[in-house]
Amino acid sequence: MRKVKILSILLMICLLVSILFQTAINKVYAESKNEVTLNFEGGIIHDGYVEYSKKAKLQLFKGEDLVVNISNNMVIDLNEADYEFVIQEIPAEDTGSVVGPAPVKLNINDWYYATTTLNSKVIFKLESSKFSGTLDVKLVRTRTVVNTTVKNVYNDISSKGVIDLTGGQEYVIDFSKDDELTNGLKSFADLDKTLYYKRDNEGLLATDNESEAVIKIVGNKSENKAILTAVNVGTKKSEVFKGFHTKYTGSALNYDGTDGGIINETRTDYYTRCTYEFTFQYVKEEVSPKEYKFTEGANQTYTIDESKNATFRIDADYSLFTNKVYVDNKLVDSTNYDSKSGSTVITLKDEYLKTLSVGEHTLKVAFSDNGEAITKFTIKEKQQNTNIEDNKNEQKQENNNLTNNDVQKENTIANPKTGDNVIVYFVMFSIAILGIITLAIVNTKRKKLRK
Repeated sequence: MRKVKILSILLMICLLVSILFQTAINKVYAESKNEVTLNFEGGIIHDGYVEYSKKAKLQLFKGEDLVVNISNNMVIDLNEADYEFVIQEIPAEDTGSVVGPAPVKLNINDWYYATTTLNSKVIFKLESSKFSGTLDVKLVRTRTVVNTTVKNVYNDISSKGVIDLTGGQEYVIDFSKDDELTNGLKSFADLDKTLYYKRDNEGLLATDNESEAVIKIVGNKSENKAILTAVNVGTKKSEVFKGFHTKYTGSALNYDGTDGGIINETRTDYYTRCTYEFTFQYVKEEVSPKEYKFTEGANQTYTIDESKNATFRIDADYSLFTNKVYVDNKLVDSTNYDSKSGSTVITLKDEYLKTLSVGEHTLKVAFSDNGEAITKFTIKEKQQNTNIEDNKNEQKQENNNLTNNDVQKENTIANPKTGDNVIVYFVMFSIAILGIITLAIVNTKRKKLRK
């Protein structure tokens, strides 16, 4: 009984191993397959071969065995066995040509392949490393055969900017320039053509219909530039276009060699791919200038021959300053002032200030971001010396008058009138008499109490 159980367990283990092993084998085989589908384009199917009229017959061999059931859309596994074509050329009709008929060439998926001749047989091996998917097989009688490998090379750029078309003016795309905006616009232009572009969702799309276009670009190869103008603007003030645009810019051909009478070459095609965001401005918009503040020197007064220069500090970055200083709306020559950072410090020089008229003036400093700072300042003449002396004499006379008044008051207090003195003495005498009488009465009462 025990032996039966052991044998049953061993049997189950062997069965399980065989199942797992078979699954693994099938998985490995499935992963190593390279199945291709054969189509014999332009050929007539026969038992065991395909005939291409007036060119050749083609047979398929699997190893040493001829595949008899050859057909269109047949599937073979190139990893299962060695497959090869055997080609037997059909003699061409005599056309009287000196050079004779053109040779037969094998073409698979529009690519020519060189064949080998072995024991008078023209053979082509279907290598698994070279083929996959569907194979369209043709036999072509031709004398000159060229295989061209095409490679695409892309130059990716981005471009953003404002194109000023206000007042119907033209915008020049100068092909000699290399800035971001120009490079983007060049990808839309052709020096040999006039191109039209219409709106396509958010972007621009080439069109042959001028009536639906929004811009026109006229190329001028002799001047190496193109002219961009707006068309069909209507009442629009501006438009923004953004998107992705591809332009073919040229090709280069390289000879790679010859194989079995087949010329191989590589053609490299070049493209510019531009991610763009263009703003076409049709109407000039009024932009309110940014107002900067004077942190020092606002509304100051400059006194001729007394003050030294006139310094103003503005809360604007000095990098924005572009030597635009105005006094009373007239541009001041840069030799008449000094400037420095921190934030922006402007110092008008004495020599210049003395040329200005006495009174109030307006100072304006403009910056590259369309900002400006404005304040007032006053030019004042220095007071003359004679006026100062007169003022001093007037002050001295006032002081003397004040001193005399003070002395008179003191004399009045120190020397009272004679009548005033008699009254004072009489009052003091009366108070003394009353005091003596009061004291006598008090003493008399004390004596009576003691008795």
